[in-house]
Amino acid sequence: MRLAIAAIFAFFSVSLHAQLFTDNFCNGASPLWNNYSGSWTTSGCTYFATIPNNSPSATTEVPFELTDYTVTVTVNSLADGGIWNRSDGTNQNGILLVLGGNGYGQGNRGGNAGKSIYWHIVQNGVASVPQSEVDGVFTPGQTYTITVRVSGNTYSAYINGSSTPVTTLVNSTFASGRVGLYDDQPNTTTGTGSGDPTTFSNLILNAASLLTD
Repeated sequence: MRLAIAAIFAFFSVSLHAQLFTDNFCNGASPLWNNYSGSWTTSGCTYFATIPNNSPSATTEVPFELTDYTVTVTVNSLADGGIWNRSDGTNQNGILLVLGGNGYGQGNRGGNAGKSIYWHIVQNGVASVPQSEVDGVFTPGQTYTITVRVSGNTYSAYINGSSTPVTTLVNSTFASGRVGLYDDQPNTTTGTGSGDPTTFSNLILNAASLLTD
């Protein structure tokens, strides 16, 4: 009996930490993405907003209500984009990790524009001042793999497989929610800016606890 119980426990332990969702965008985007704002599309195994914006945020999310999870995604030509965490399925509430940012999408160049990583606590469409900001971690236009790990009230971000988070936020505003992407990089592809589009590829979502789908 003890062996049977141990086997059942091991099964559920693995299941609760198993891969929940993945998308390489090579055959278009999964229909699970809600493409909430920004008219997202795919090209060459990448995913991006054809109308990038920060007001309203160009946002797309997958419909899993999660508490604890890990999401990993490759960000190509990183300059001004991000990852939504524990969002409510819109672009109005959640924890937004900004990659690059600092006005790069609005034309800022030099200084920390496009080089920083930080968090916004977004409530009713209003973003807080940047939280736990770390500057000088990116070179605009380069490719990076970003991992976000959410556990309890702790949000941690990692770059290129590092075991040490580059930034950590502790915040209890949202107990659960959805994972999504954010794009605010006008570019030559959309005809509204300069440079290559910030795009996303090879997204993997592992869930430690799934409430609904």
